[in-house]
Amino acid sequence: MNTNRFSVHSGYIGLLFLLVLTLFVIGGCNGLSLFSRHAFKSSLYERINIMDKGGNSYSIADENEMAFYAEAFNSAKTIDTEVSLDSMPEYRITLEGKKERNSKHISLYVDSNLEKRSFFIISDSTLKQIDEIYFGNILVNPVFDSLYSYGTPPPMFILSDSINTPIDPYSYDWSYIKSDLKYYQRKRDQPEKHEGINLLITDSKLPAFDLTPEPDTVKLDFKKDDTVVFSTTDIQNDDFFLEDGFYQCSLELIWPLNSNDGFYGKAIYKFDVQIDNPPEFEISADKIYPGELLVITASNINADENVVIETDINFKPNVFGEGSKKVILLPISYYHQEGKIYNINISAGDTSKTFKVELLKKDFITQYLTIDTKIAAETRNDASAQEVVDKINPLRPVCDPEKYWEGAFIQPVEGGRVSPADFGKRRHVNNAPTSYRHNGLDIGQDQGTPVKAVNHGRVLLADYLIGTGNTVIIEHGYGLKSWYYHMVSLNTKEGDMVKKRDIIGLVGSTGFSTGPHLHLSISVNDVYVNPMPFFEEGVPLQ
Repeated sequence: MNTNRFSVHSGYIGLLFLLVLTLFVIGGCNGLSLFSRHAFKSSLYERINIMDKGGNSYSIADENEMAFYAEAFNSAKTIDTEVSLDSMPEYRITLEGKKERNSKHISLYVDSNLEKRSFFIISDSTLKQIDEIYFGNILVNPVFDSLYSYGTPPPMFILSDSINTPIDPYSYDWSYIKSDLKYYQRKRDQPEKHEGINLLITDSKLPAFDLTPEPDTVKLDFKKDDTVVFSTTDIQNDDFFLEDGFYQCSLELIWPLNSNDGFYGKAIYKFDVQIDNPPEFEISADKIYPGELLVITASNINADENVVIETDINFKPNVFGEGSKKVILLPISYYHQEGKIYNINISAGDTSKTFKVELLKKDFITQYLTIDTKIAAETRNDASAQEVVDKINPLRPVCDPEKYWEGAFIQPVEGGRVSPADFGKRRHVNNAPTSYRHNGLDIGQDQGTPVKAVNHGRVLLADYLIGTGNTVIIEHGYGLKSWYYHMVSLNTKEGDMVKKRDIIGLVGSTGFSTGPHLHLSISVNDVYVNPMPFFEEGVPLQ
């Protein structure tokens, strides 16, 4: 009786077991898994998704790869020691089940010190450590790239005014070792434009760069309008100097292959630089003869800075130039007192400088000139004086803001006879008790010899005047003018733009003249200066 009862009960238990097993099989679960110690079965999942805190994700659908991850998760063992997860990067792993009830969510934590090869999961509220044998192959997954300190070229820091400005690479070709001890390559092509990082340089020195680790090769280019204007491989270069303005900089760094570093490659960093050097002033000479030209240059002048010049020389100069460089022409008349020290003060913004210029003694000769009294009467009279007032004087202050001249000036008449002492001499005409100063050079040559423009410029006047005959005046820019008298004929007209060596007329003896020659003068506004230095060195620009 007892035996039969046991048999009946045993039969019911067996049927119940078969029923439960059948339900699990129908539900998509292998019946053997009921007794398996493994919590993760790859056959249950459609895919595995891994996502970092930044939203970067990686999806795994390959059966073998999912089986590897499941095996890794199943290797995890509960740990007894206390582990701080706060400093470890967290990854969210979703195992998408083929059926909804098979889906799982776990958190993965990786020790940032990759040399420890430690990573953990939290599953079913339990912290477990994955066996380190899986570390190398799992951490090569791209979603873990941010864990590698040198997975990309390091950021560069520009040290300026006690501020560290980080700059990420603009482009790179980079290789680095991952956890499986193999090199992986990453590239970044040049984007359409680089980051808007602007650096101000005010001390004519290259900025300091913090490059860790230090590269083996460095090349720094400064470009303006897509043209390299300065290049160096020494970023500690103390000889660096560029004019004020905006520049585009490109810094190319190369780290060589070194097995101890775990990375190698090339990176390019780009940034913009505004150079604002303090104003600087220079003068062409501190000793000068009467009748010569001083040139003062002001460099590194900003658009909002006015150049102001004050001097006890009896001339009010103008300031010319484009961009950050300004030019001031200061003529010294033969009427100024010799042996005197003249002060010239120039300022821009908060910077100023005073130059002291000594006017050297020069002996000017005296000439007694005899000319036909009829010619003198016809050419030196009230009408000729009025013609100067009407036609010449309005041209003296003309100052074109553009510099037309280039290089040294040429003598206007080839083979002409000229004496350097001719300029500035005191001339008495027909034994007159009073004299006047000869403001130019008389260059003797046969009538009809071509007269050439001494340099490029704009023709202000081409006309016949009572006193000077056929006359041409050329503005060379900045108020610098050349004057040509007594020509027999003219070969240019007012408004023409002439080039150096262009023929503007022919030698003659018109106006107040004793014979065929060309009178040449050079002036700045209404002050005449000696033409001879212009033939030798031109305008003494710095």
